[in-house]
Amino acid sequence: MKKKIAIYGCGGLGREVLALLLALPEWEVVGFYDDGKAKGTRVKDRLVLGGLTDLQSVVEPLNLVLAIGNPLTKMRLVEGLNGINNINFPTLIHPNAIVQDFQSIKIGRGSIVTAGVILTSDIEIGEHVLLNLNCTVGHDVHMGDCTSIMPAVNIAGEVKIGKGVFIGSGANILNGLQVGDLSLVGSGSVVTKSVDNGETVVGIPARPISTK
Repeated sequence: MKKKIAIYGCGGLGREVLALLLALPEWEVVGFYDDGKAKGTRVKDRLVLGGLTDLQSVVEPLNLVLAIGNPLTKMRLVEGLNGINNINFPTLIHPNAIVQDFQSIKIGRGSIVTAGVILTSDIEIGEHVLLNLNCTVGHDVHMGDCTSIMPAVNIAGEVKIGKGVFIGSGANILNGLQVGDLSLVGSGSVVTKSVDNGETVVGIPARPISTK
């Protein structure tokens, strides 16, 4: 019997997550939640069921996945859903992802591992983490909650990534570095030095820029 699940976020990422779920035969997608879309409209032939307020009043048990790329938005949403016992956040792994040493890899609830991702060994991934298409994650990497890793990012071994981090498409993080909480790594950047909390770095090699 299929398990029912809803998606929060019906933008581009939400539609991609729908495609991921369609590749997992155990799930039946009942619809979307999104505060930016009118309740009762349809996206990809799935009904928009409401927004955050509707989720906060859910009575029946509900499986939910957060299809949100922006880490700050994702963190605020998680905070708004805290304490709702009826909502469950399953971990989703696309069948075309490669998890080489499954027993040594921990993936937190609500995290999404998309097609083409490669996870090697002794990796710890927090809750509500997005690993987008064709990322590689080396040995002994730790990754904090609500982080979003965009397509084709390469993370070398022993990298520590904090909470709420955004790493843009095609970036490379070299071995043994730390990427602090709420930091941002620009697309295509090569990170050769550790990144401080809240810092934005871009370029080859990546250097801090002012966010003011």
